[in-house]
Amino acid sequence: MTSPETSRTRAEREAMIEAATEALERGEVMLVPEDAARVLRCGERWLREGANHRGFPHHRFGKYLRFSLQDCREIREMNRERARPSELAKARRRQAAATRKSTGGDPVAAANVRLKPVA
Repeated sequence: MTSPETSRTRAEREAMIEAATEALERGEVMLVPEDAARVLRCGERWLREGANHRGFPHHRFGKYLRFSLQDCREIREMNRERARPSELAKARRRQAAATRKSTGGDPVAAANVRLKPVA
């Protein structure tokens, strides 16, 4: 007995992947791991291991692993890395902090100090 996934032609699978990618923000489609990996542009093995061991959202129907588009969105967000400042930006901040310390503090705060007139 063959599953519907194995009886699809390559063109049908490509059309399904394209439609799923376009519908990522709209509807609910259930994808096999191979197709979900292509939508996410990652490896199928990484995706399966993530579902089995790292807590990636997924659906199980008996022994069959499936991913909805919402699952794909959540996996994408779970693995998003925040931008880190470059080494050049860190060096500039260190230099600015050292300059403020060596000049006796904030120049704006020093300009706001009022002196009493001499009598």
